[in-house]
Amino acid sequence: MAKKIQKRNAPVARPSRTVAATAEPIDWNRWAIWVPVILAFLMFATGLNNAMTGIDDHASTTDNPVVTNFSLTSVFNHFNLGMYAPLTWIGYAFAYMLGKENALTYHLLSLLVHTFNTWLVYRLLVKLEVRQSLILPIAILFAIHPIQVESVAWIAGFSTPLYSMFSLLAFTFYLDYAADRPARYRSYALALGMFVLACLAKSAAVTVPLTLIILDWWKKPQRLTRIQQWGAYVPFFLIALGFGLLTIYSREQAGTIVGTNVNGYTALERVLLVCYAPLFYIWKMLVPLKLNVYYSFDKIDGQLPWQYFASPVVVAALAWAAWRYRSVAPYLAIGLLFFISNIAVALPFATLGTFELCADHYNYIACIGIFFILAEGLQALQQRYPGNAGALKTIAYIWFAAVFVLCFRQIRIWKDSITVISNAIDNGYYHQGMMFLGRGVAYGDIGRPQEAIQDFTRAIEIDPNKRDAYKFRGSLYAQAGELDLALADLLKYVTLDTADAVSWNNIAMIYMRKNQLPQALEAFNQTIAIKPDAAISYQNRAKIHEMMGNTQLMQADLARARQLAGK
Repeated sequence: MAKKIQKRNAPVARPSRTVAATAEPIDWNRWAIWVPVILAFLMFATGLNNAMTGIDDHASTTDNPVVTNFSLTSVFNHFNLGMYAPLTWIGYAFAYMLGKENALTYHLLSLLVHTFNTWLVYRLLVKLEVRQSLILPIAILFAIHPIQVESVAWIAGFSTPLYSMFSLLAFTFYLDYAADRPARYRSYALALGMFVLACLAKSAAVTVPLTLIILDWWKKPQRLTRIQQWGAYVPFFLIALGFGLLTIYSREQAGTIVGTNVNGYTALERVLLVCYAPLFYIWKMLVPLKLNVYYSFDKIDGQLPWQYFASPVVVAALAWAAWRYRSVAPYLAIGLLFFISNIAVALPFATLGTFELCADHYNYIACIGIFFILAEGLQALQQRYPGNAGALKTIAYIWFAAVFVLCFRQIRIWKDSITVISNAIDNGYYHQGMMFLGRGVAYGDIGRPQEAIQDFTRAIEIDPNKRDAYKFRGSLYAQAGELDLALADLLKYVTLDTADAVSWNNIAMIYMRKNQLPQALEAFNQTIAIKPDAAISYQNRAKIHEMMGNTQLMQADLARARQLAGK
């Protein structure tokens, strides 16, 4: 049978132009997750050139022996700054391996972890079945709110985003377990494992079990009896208890004071502080102005201001509102409990050897609860007052824009020690002179001795027993040739710290320059008594003996110096 042959000039069939119109539309919800992730990266990338600050950055990294001489054995058998955080030190060791003392590698590490955390927060909100229209703004606020800057821009604060990463993973895996998904017990094991890793990054992770209870209330567990539900919490609480006790031990080993009576607060005042602190944090999230590296609870005429006494009333009112409207506005109770569960151990019930009774970085995960309330509350107001929905949305957009600008500005404040400390001083937070002391050290490090001396003097005016201010100011006076002033400061310092061999040696050298040989000899004797294995001290004392004509003693000291140098 003959085939039908198409004529050469016959028109070729073309695909219909209507095909494109029937293509599947782009699912923008699928790509929405990348909006906060990209914003987080771009925002905090503006701080990659920030320097290391004098606020524990060097002590945590380049002055930490397990970072500069890394080994798995030493990193898990070491305390630093009163902390046990081996995974954090592993992160620092990796950054040190790449860039040594270059601050860029440490900032990049924090940036990448925060960016990943933003992705995890978005996924967590999806698993909690938060309305799609609210997930994006909540995740964006987590990504770029100014209260997050301290956690991400502060090199010594890296433990916060790191432990938060493992905590968020623990939440995610636990929700898979509670939802009775395939391999649920594997998910439970992973949640427990992530929790242990979070505690190894920072002890603040011990709040995870409390948050799991809130998550179960937020999204009711499927096919879990009450016994199964509470039984699942037990291993988490036992691990939390162990790491909590380890933290107290590590603080005590560092020589820090642990207890409720530290910093001069009574039991009643501690109650007021505990009520005031969360309200203070919420206010800073709503109005993120004057954020500082340090906040103080200051008394006026020996008494806390009226706001502290009002705080228990406000806390009670919030608790009543959360309970009263738990049916029509459950987001209020859920958001507040999520917030409180994540800052519980950071509330100032007691002092664990740190001046940080209140700090921005305590809110890194906790802020999610407040952002959830803000997003749900705005939508509820728009539904209740539809005629004002446009105005409410405009106010929200303006606030969002302000948050964005303030975050960028706060990152710049963390560019170096001087700017971050000056910001606290300008906002009235001195920490009993510590802020001036810290800025004075920073000025001294960059060769600005006059500004340094002024700050050390201001620190001493605030606290006459600020011993390190005398030490540093005395050293600067000595460099400037102001020997009498230097000697007065160093002698004052050694009355406050009698075991500082270096300062006794400097005192002896000043006496030598002043040709006061008996006083110099006495100071060198004190130096050697404190540190009898320092060859340089014997060499220096030999010079004094020579100048005083004691040849036999001079030779004995030189022989001892050679003996020590030969070891």
